[in-house]
Amino acid sequence: MRPSSTGSLWRGLRLALAFLTRVPLPSPHPAIPFEQALPWFPWVGLLFGGIGLGLAQALSRLFSPLLVASLILFAWAVLSGFLHLDGLADCWDALFPPLPPEKRWQVLKDPHLGAFGVIGLMLHLLVKLMALLAVLNLHPLGVLLAPVWARWLVLWVGRLPPARPEGLGATFVQAVTPRALLWSSPLPLLVIPLGGWHSLIALPLAAAGSAALGWLAQRRLGGISGDVLGAVIEVSETLVLLAFAIP
Repeated sequence: MRPSSTGSLWRGLRLALAFLTRVPLPSPHPAIPFEQALPWFPWVGLLFGGIGLGLAQALSRLFSPLLVASLILFAWAVLSGFLHLDGLADCWDALFPPLPPEKRWQVLKDPHLGAFGVIGLMLHLLVKLMALLAVLNLHPLGVLLAPVWARWLVLWVGRLPPARPEGLGATFVQAVTPRALLWSSPLPLLVIPLGGWHSLIALPLAAAGSAALGWLAQRRLGGISGDVLGAVIEVSETLVLLAFAIP
């Protein structure tokens, strides 16, 4: 929905921050349509990227590159409340083991992590850390762009049907209208030239990865959920970093 005033603009931003981060903000008014928050998702990603670049500049003279990359990764996880990583771990447990269909949803909602979730999360963090380290050394602007595109691509995955008629996934899907997608697109598209030729690899690669995860969720869960959305952000972010790690 196109914001009609400066007040509604800021309310939409506050709602996006409340949804994607753990920044301590007053609770958004419940009457605010969630659709108003969606155009701000890439801008919240820009906040993550700016924090990452800022930490890289501030800490590069104090610590080794590996430690700097680790601190950026930790800062991103803390700022998101670890929710996206939690969703990714849950998806590893629910989507990849050989389970009967009715069992997968039970596993997704189980608060305990299984072997697939633990190992998958560890491998993901290792790959993301090494990619982040390479990007800081080769193409630091990738640190800025990865969170922006990841929080844009999750909106496109939100066009898929939800796995359940209630819950976070259903609320998100209802809000992702063509108009919301339109108003979310200018920033992600305008920053493409910043990445040079790496953008031509990074964005399609991340889009393919997020689409594949959405397809897998449809096939094995019947649709997307809040955990799947968090996993999409993590996977897309990592794939963009991997593309920018190419020398």
